[in-house]
Amino acid sequence: MTRKMLVVLLGIVFLLGFTNTGMAKDYTENPIDKAFAIDRSEAMNTIEMNYVAEKYMSAWKAEMKNVATVITSKYKFAEDKAHIDAYVAAYEKVADAAGYVEWLNWSDTDEEPKARSFGTGAGSASLSAKANIYKQATLNLIQSYQGQMGEDSLKYNYVYSGNGAELEKIRVQQKCK
Repeated sequence: MTRKMLVVLLGIVFLLGFTNTGMAKDYTENPIDKAFAIDRSEAMNTIEMNYVAEKYMSAWKAEMKNVATVITSKYKFAEDKAHIDAYVAAYEKVADAAGYVEWLNWSDTDEEPKARSFGTGAGSASLSAKANIYKQATLNLIQSYQGQMGEDSLKYNYVYSGNGAELEKIRVQQKCK
C-alpha cells in the first residue's frame, strides 16, 4: 500500500469521525461484544489471541455486510444502493489500512518491509484494529438505518447468534498437538 493511499484512507476515517454517520454511539449492549467478552479477556497466548481476534473481526465484518444488505433493501434506486456498497468498500479499505498500521507498531521498521520482523502480538493487534473499524462501520449503519424513519420505527436486529470464539475449542486442539 502506498503512502498516498494510506493517507487518503486515514483521511476518510478522520472525515467520517466528524460527520453525523461517523459519530455512532458505542453500543456496548450488542450480541457480538457480549459473546466475545470472556474469550477476549481470557485468551492467554499468541495462538489464542490470534484465534479470538480473527473470530471477533469476522463477526463484525459479517454484521456490517448484513446491515448494509438490510439498508440497501430499503432503497429502490440503484444509485442509492451503490452508495451503501461504496460505504462498505471504503470501510473495508480503511480496516485493511488500520490493520497494517497496527502491524507496523509491532514491527522493526528499520528493516525493509518485505524482510521485516515483527512481534508475536502483531497478528491479534492487527485483527483487533480491523475489528474496531468494522464495528464502528456497523454501528454507523445501524444508526443510519434507525434514523431513516425515526428512532422507534426501524430497529435493527443483529444476525450474530454465536458464542464468541469458543476459546475452549482452540485449547483442546493445542492439547492434542
